[in-house]
Amino acid sequence: MARLTAKYMSGAAFNIECRGHSVVTDQPVSNGGEDSGMTPPEFFAGSMAGCIGFYVAKYCQQVGIATDGLRVDCDWAVHEESPRRIGEITIDVVLPALPEKRRRAIERVASSCLIHATLHTTPEIRINLNAE
Repeated sequence: MARLTAKYMSGAAFNIECRGHSVVTDQPVSNGGEDSGMTPPEFFAGSMAGCIGFYVAKYCQQVGIATDGLRVDCDWAVHEESPRRIGEITIDVVLPALPEKRRRAIERVASSCLIHATLHTTPEIRINLNAE
C-alpha cells in the first residue's frame, strides 16, 4: 500500500509529502486560508487531468502520434446538496496531431486512467483517528 503524509502548517495550509516530493494545499483567503496553494478539490481535478494526460501521451508515443501541444483541461462543479461533493467533471483532451482513425482508441485510453477507473469503482475508505 502506498503512503503520503499531509502535515498541518498553519491556517488552512497543509504540506503533503510523498516519495521525497512535497506540495502545499491551502484555501482561498475567502475561506480562511492564505491562498498559498491549490485547494484539495483543485488537486483532485488536477490529478485526474494529469493521469489522463499521462495515459494519452504514453499511448501516442507508443503508436507514433506527436504529443506537441497535448493539453488536458478539466472543469468541475460542486453539487451543494447533501452530501456536498464534486458532482460533475468535464475533461477536454487537446491533441493537435489527433488522427481521426485513432480517436476512439485515444478515448478508450483516456477513460482507462487509474483515477478515472477509481471513481467508477469506489474504493473502500477507512478513516482512523489516532492520538500519538
